[in-house]
Amino acid sequence: MEFQYFLPTKLVFGKATINQIGIYAKQYGTKALVVTGKSSSKRSGALEKIVWSLEKEGVKPEIYDKVLPNPTFEEIENGARFAMEVSADVIIGVGGGSAMDTAKGIAFKMKNEGDLAEYFEGKKAQNAVPIILVPTTSGTGSEGNNIAVMTNPKTNVKKGFRNPSIYPKVSIIDPELMTTMPKRITAFTGMDAFFHALESYISLRCQPFTEMYSLKAMSLIAENLEDAYNNGDDIEKRSCMALASNLAGISIGLSGVSALHAMEHPLSSFFGANHGEGLCPIAVPFLKYIKPHIVKKLASLSTIFKINENLSEDEKAERVIEWISNIIYKLNLPQRLEYFGVNKEDLRILTKHVVEFLTHNLSTTPGNLNYEDIYKIYESAM
Repeated sequence: MEFQYFLPTKLVFGKATINQIGIYAKQYGTKALVVTGKSSSKRSGALEKIVWSLEKEGVKPEIYDKVLPNPTFEEIENGARFAMEVSADVIIGVGGGSAMDTAKGIAFKMKNEGDLAEYFEGKKAQNAVPIILVPTTSGTGSEGNNIAVMTNPKTNVKKGFRNPSIYPKVSIIDPELMTTMPKRITAFTGMDAFFHALESYISLRCQPFTEMYSLKAMSLIAENLEDAYNNGDDIEKRSCMALASNLAGISIGLSGVSALHAMEHPLSSFFGANHGEGLCPIAVPFLKYIKPHIVKKLASLSTIFKINENLSEDEKAERVIEWISNIIYKLNLPQRLEYFGVNKEDLRILTKHVVEFLTHNLSTTPGNLNYEDIYKIYESAM
């Protein structure tokens, strides 16, 4: 057995912990750029609390609220220019995955010259401005890893950029900020967290810490997602989902995701799919297709989903997949690719994109999937 574990991020978890952000930010300087979207951080009250805490501790906040879903190189480079204009000492990302990943990208670009595309394709660099992250959704888990998902607008390639320098110095996970999430966002971010946990668990790079974190995350999601969806004010359910998202985010940082994520990414870049929603129509066909290679792992989840222990391994695995199909239905999430406007003629383009640009995700997937395998899974999702 060989593995490595590295997580240089201070995790601060609990209700009202957002009020401590100024204490942490002042350790890195006197000017903070707060990177966020147009509405979610305002709706949750996070932005107001962050500004108050920063000013209280003598840190001047500058607000950059131009984050869009599925951030591109151009958007990140624009943010980095603004950050340098205001001489930001620390970058604070507030919101869902797009805001946190944009913050990571900005912090990295501030310290590294040249096009982001060069680093995306392997150019080495080890520096970034200090990063603090504040999730307001419970899905991406970006606060717990060194991954920033971004899109190259010239090629439409969307994938995760990894670099040790973009581990956040501090992540503040305050479940109270998540109680204002609309039901739809609760649903698709919750499923994103679930698939992070499941994919890192079945990954060929799975290791003991991944297994431990992923199993706990899936258990928490199975017990709490529906209730959080139906009663968003339940702070205990929100806390459990926030913890699950964080654990799953750490897991993908350690062991990666699989072909499921690879197959979703071009849905986002070509069809504008929301990432969490885009995973859902592909998930069940994908799991059914690779089931012969992961049957033991799926069967081992039977306790989490309260499946009869007397069933055979194959039957347990089938019931786990059924549970996933049912939760997607209960949360009113997309079940077919047609939802995003995908036609059968598009499947060859999507498949070619996956096998050409996202082989790193295929390499962690049991079953050694090739072009025809990916096409057949897409076809089953129509």
